[in-house]
Amino acid sequence: MFVSLLLVATLYAQSSIDYSKLQLHSDSQQNASYVALSSGVLLAGSMGGAMVLYLMPESVTNWNKEDIRYLGRNWTDRISNVLVADRDDWFLNWITHPYWGSVYYMQPRKAGYGWFESALFSFATSALFWEFGIEAFAEVPSWQDLIVTPAFGAMLGEMFYQASMYIYANDRTLLNSRFLGIFALILMDPVGLLIELMRLDEHFGVDKNVFYTRLSPVRSRQGSNGVMLSLHYAF
Repeated sequence: MFVSLLLVATLYAQSSIDYSKLQLHSDSQQNASYVALSSGVLLAGSMGGAMVLYLMPESVTNWNKEDIRYLGRNWTDRISNVLVADRDDWFLNWITHPYWGSVYYMQPRKAGYGWFESALFSFATSALFWEFGIEAFAEVPSWQDLIVTPAFGAMLGEMFYQASMYIYANDRTLLNSRFLGIFALILMDPVGLLIELMRLDEHFGVDKNVFYTRLSPVRSRQGSNGVMLSLHYAF
């Protein structure tokens, strides 16, 4: 069970603050073992997702099911081709792909890594796990997916990360509702919730104790500038 403790210290100053020199977020611990575990869950989930897509109509996925007989040869041929424009439905290209890019982004981000490392992980995961990995068995990799998934996924993922930290800090409630809080966490980080519910971290010996700190600029009702320091400890 996670317990989130929020300590807020607000320092107000009458003089202006140079926000360009203010670090908005810093993480004090990087948990590589958690990233490795969540990567395994993502790989298993990607394979399961590929099976679901295979069962869907070809008009939706644009996958040729007859090619299943020549997986190895087809994969080699497709990754050797020039990148193409994805013909998938707009919902898959602009909704589901950025969403899964945000899920990839969340794994190192919540494990204590910065936005750059998390965005890089999202790109590597979407490219290696999916675009040049599982999906390449069915179609030639597309340039849109290599750009849209990690780029928009990183932006959406950072919003998800900040929102999830807020929910954890409020005892997993959102708008004073535990149901809304849990639902939002499942939507924003299904991999993390799956790991927690199945206690995979305990089975694989992953230490999930993580300490987060956040430093943010604030302004009082009287118009004074200040700094809010938030500390989150999950265990």
